[in-house]
Amino acid sequence: MRRLAPADARDFHRLRLEGFALQTREFRYAPADEERLTPKEIEARLLRDFVVGAFCEDELVGIGGLSRGVGCKIAHKALLFGMYLRREYRGSGIADALMSALLDEARRTVEIVTLTVMSGNAPAVGFYRRWGFESYGIEPRAVKEDGLYFDEMLMSLSLAGG
Repeated sequence: MRRLAPADARDFHRLRLEGFALQTREFRYAPADEERLTPKEIEARLLRDFVVGAFCEDELVGIGGLSRGVGCKIAHKALLFGMYLRREYRGSGIADALMSALLDEARRTVEIVTLTVMSGNAPAVGFYRRWGFESYGIEPRAVKEDGLYFDEMLMSLSLAGG
């Protein structure tokens, strides 16, 4: 488990594409969105955001990121994004290790962590709730795919005790 660097951009990009392709209804982004990114844009994301990767031997098998709010009025918040773990590693504790690393970083830098999750993704909602995230709303029809609309649950975790 370690923070990803620009040198990891290719593997990071490949794993994101895999997740978007295999779980199209669990992510708000489509593979086409990710495919448009240039290597420089992916490297810049890894420099700007805190992205952690889980490795099995030398293979990247899980990822998750924190994007801190920009600007003095929202710098106290971070958005948790892009949690994905290959199916064969689920239930192994790796997802918890990813979340632990992300929240350790968040505790050092922000007061609140927010996220969005597709409302129908019960395993992910349950995982986030187990880590203390609470729902504070639903965005109806947040995502449209193939003419169908999907709601997103908005969740947050206060790290400041208030």
